[in-house]
Amino acid sequence: MSTQVEGGRPVARFRLFGFPVHIDVSFFVIIGVFGWLSSGSNLLALLLWMVVAPVAILAHELAHAGVARTTGARPSIALAGMGGLTTFDPPRPMSRARSIAVSLAGPLLGVAIGLPLWWLWSTGPARTGPEGGPEWLYWLGLWGYWMTLGWGLLNLAPVLPLDGGQAMRELLPGDAATRARRAATISVVSGLVLAIAAWVWLQSLFLPLFFALFALTNIVSLRRERVTPVEQAPADQQVLVLLWQGQPQAARTLLEAQPAGVVPDLAVHGAVLASTGDVAQGMALLQQETARRPQDENVAALLALTHALRQDWTGLAAQLQGPGGALVPDVIVGRAAELAAAHGRGDIAAYLGTLRPDSQEGHAGPSE
Repeated sequence: MSTQVEGGRPVARFRLFGFPVHIDVSFFVIIGVFGWLSSGSNLLALLLWMVVAPVAILAHELAHAGVARTTGARPSIALAGMGGLTTFDPPRPMSRARSIAVSLAGPLLGVAIGLPLWWLWSTGPARTGPEGGPEWLYWLGLWGYWMTLGWGLLNLAPVLPLDGGQAMRELLPGDAATRARRAATISVVSGLVLAIAAWVWLQSLFLPLFFALFALTNIVSLRRERVTPVEQAPADQQVLVLLWQGQPQAARTLLEAQPAGVVPDLAVHGAVLASTGDVAQGMALLQQETARRPQDENVAALLALTHALRQDWTGLAAQLQGPGGALVPDVIVGRAAELAAAHGRGDIAAYLGTLRPDSQEGHAGPSE
């Protein structure tokens, strides 16, 4: 999934196979609660769960990241909340086939690992349960295939924002906006059907809530689009949303697709150019607009966001500490801290937090 990294209280940051990994405290809290409920308060089962679940989810995200890296991007991984996220910004627009490959890599790896684990667990020494074999082997095998095969199959469901939903979106006909609407509509129906099926056949509370929540999220997305359709929004606003989401190449593609005679805001144009490789021209435009509109916080925000997208932390620090630093909104500083954390620069994220403590209290980006 190429969404922004969640979580703001890391318990671990490291690099694995070259990928920056951020593990948030929220991840351990949520999987700990789920593990406690699933293990029937068995301490050995809970301990093994707290080892197996992170490893399995991390392997899932590594598969996404590995395929994403073939696009030339530099993916980052975060484990936060109920699962994992892989964020990346490809240097050029991806084909639909490549997008599908990135989306399906994680769940397919889980299925490939989980099927043999399930066979070994169901036919091997642990198949009779704790009473007939080592208790640790029983739980290790159970959690192992749950969190590989089970997690992989769950993510293949055609419901946004799951991996299967993202692949389904790319398979639908129409342009990007049309595919997004159609995928959201299918996700509402699929989510509700799967929620009812899970309740009737599995008598499970977690899965019905899981799918019902995603159905509700897509309903809200469709209602918001009816009020302000993306394709009718000003082009500059759409570009800003893409920059905020960490997709400068997509922002440039949209900017270049505007009809002749449509002139974008020069600061927006500069931010897009600077964050997609034309650094000298883009920064020149941004500096020009900064000089022309010295008290415009929108220009200051674009300059700061550009520094963050380029990972120019020295330039960002100089801007924040300079005479116009107060014009940069806290929400931009918070977003810069998220991007720094996503790229393994916890020191920068912490430093930005000392400059703007309020920016770490949670924020929302531009609405689509």
